[in-house]
Amino acid sequence: MSEPIQSFEESSRDADEYKALTSVLSAFYNYGQWARSMILNPKRLKWKSLTEEEKALIPWFPSHLEMLEFGIEKNELFFQDVALKTAVSWGAQMDPSTWSFCTTQDLDKVRGLMIQYVREWSQIGESERNISMGRILTACEDLYPDVPSRQDLQVLVPGAGLGRLVLEFVKRGFRTQGNEVSYHMLLNSSYILNCSYSTNNFCICPFIHKASNVAKRNYQIRQVYLPDYLPGDISLINEKYPEIPVGDLMSIVTGSFVDLYGPMNLNKINETYTQDAKAIEFRKTNAKKFNVVATCFFLDTASNVIDYIKSIRNCLRDDGYWVNFGPLLWHHEDDDEVVNTKIIDSITHEQTQIPTPSKGLELSREDLLRLIKDMGFEFVQHESDIETTYGGDDKALGLWKYKCEFWVCKKVMKA
Repeated sequence: MSEPIQSFEESSRDADEYKALTSVLSAFYNYGQWARSMILNPKRLKWKSLTEEEKALIPWFPSHLEMLEFGIEKNELFFQDVALKTAVSWGAQMDPSTWSFCTTQDLDKVRGLMIQYVREWSQIGESERNISMGRILTACEDLYPDVPSRQDLQVLVPGAGLGRLVLEFVKRGFRTQGNEVSYHMLLNSSYILNCSYSTNNFCICPFIHKASNVAKRNYQIRQVYLPDYLPGDISLINEKYPEIPVGDLMSIVTGSFVDLYGPMNLNKINETYTQDAKAIEFRKTNAKKFNVVATCFFLDTASNVIDYIKSIRNCLRDDGYWVNFGPLLWHHEDDDEVVNTKIIDSITHEQTQIPTPSKGLELSREDLLRLIKDMGFEFVQHESDIETTYGGDDKALGLWKYKCEFWVCKKVMKA
């Protein structure tokens, strides 16, 4: 592709943001060193600690270490390329020595990104995508069957991850905006969408960090090729519908979903809902803007699910639809972090600062469904207990399966 298909809204480049950005770049660039310390060093020490008799029982072990080293090098080269190429497009200096230090948490997220790549951009993840993204896309195609008119619709995908669902909407002619708060996801989605020049032109070894539930040791070091679909091929829709400006249909916005798409009168200030001038201005433009909000494995990332539902309702048009797929694995259930929230009195405008734990509002399915109805949505379609994995390894001896919810809700006027 001669031009990037992904565009980013401008965000403030203050010192804290630049530090956060470059610390993530550092995590990508220094992945190899960290992976060797996490995987190879303990195994090498373990090998040295064995008696000669024990070593003779597993003579293949040294060659396995060499293959693990090879897998780490594959991943290292990939993520260093991600770091250097995305640094340019995101306005960071090219010299990695000038970047901020990364945290262990940043490095651990790089490990998780490989599984996300498998899920979104490899052939291995196709079955998972069909169950989750496939349901969402089919529902939206049924709601809006006329393909040429889809360019006049607005679809929002919060928690866009590595961009596959956004691309799949655009591939079908929908004007689609992704929203993502994680730099780890944003930088990698930018890379896979803008730097892929053929299918399967990248290679990673995503399973080398998992030593449990392995049937054959070669499975741990197997290679996965990316992407299974070339992003530039979205233009193929123009063969049948030349009037669709497919190159203009995709955008990605950086920041908190609630901050950028929530109502103007949320009457609180915290990490996810700010008084940042650019956020406020962008928030204003999103009221009743979207025909569809599509959430996939997103709703349970909320610390306050009421804020999410308010934001979905706020940015939907009066005849808009909320299409959702995902489990209720509340991400903050074990999060002990406490932040300060400023509550603003709607009449006096006085502010009260309240310590607010991240956890504490984890609702049951029954209570969540009632809440959604009470907040102005009507269930048009609903299916429960849909089993699926998330980033599952089909060759592993153990898999975690979720029982997921799928629904199509229509925004209704409150009585």
